[in-house]
Amino acid sequence: MKLYRLFGAQNESFKGKKAFLFDMDGTLVDSMEYWVIPREDFPGGWEGKREFIREKYNTSIPYKPYALPLLQLLKKHQIPVCIASDTPKQLSAGLLQRLGLEEWIDFYMGSDDVGEFKASSMKIFRAAAERMGLTPAECIVVEDRGKYCRMAKEDGFAVMGVLDPYCPQEHPDMQAYADWVLADFGELLALAGE
Repeated sequence: MKLYRLFGAQNESFKGKKAFLFDMDGTLVDSMEYWVIPREDFPGGWEGKREFIREKYNTSIPYKPYALPLLQLLKKHQIPVCIASDTPKQLSAGLLQRLGLEEWIDFYMGSDDVGEFKASSMKIFRAAAERMGLTPAECIVVEDRGKYCRMAKEDGFAVMGVLDPYCPQEHPDMQAYADWVLADFGELLALAGE
């Protein structure tokens, strides 16, 4: 009940929740401006886009506002946290190292680890919850994609949507299906009195 004690004084909907399962791109890190560029715009198509994004991961993509203080707060209170991302760890390794992201999470799971992208199913979030020894109902999925907010909700997870300015088309589904919708993580820190 650490999570509820931390945030629930202002919001009863945190009751029974024990862990955060974070998406990465557009949620914890500010990378969607690059991911939304069509792969046809790159020499070499998809491979060219991957290498372009790898370079951005290695050199310049930052945390989204208040993401690092939130991760630090969750770590301080020993609340289980993972990243469950469509991005394979081998692609994001430079980002994880440069930002020191793995210091603040329990583990990183890429869609390549479960053999399915989120567009197909929520297998990655189910696998992450299982690895934590938790049920979907005990976990909060944190996403910037409205479609995945809907799918996670239908799979029994609590869902927190984080608005991303590069993906406004995702906002209507997020507003419809997420239990909480945040402009940024400063709102969550405020609930904790931080």
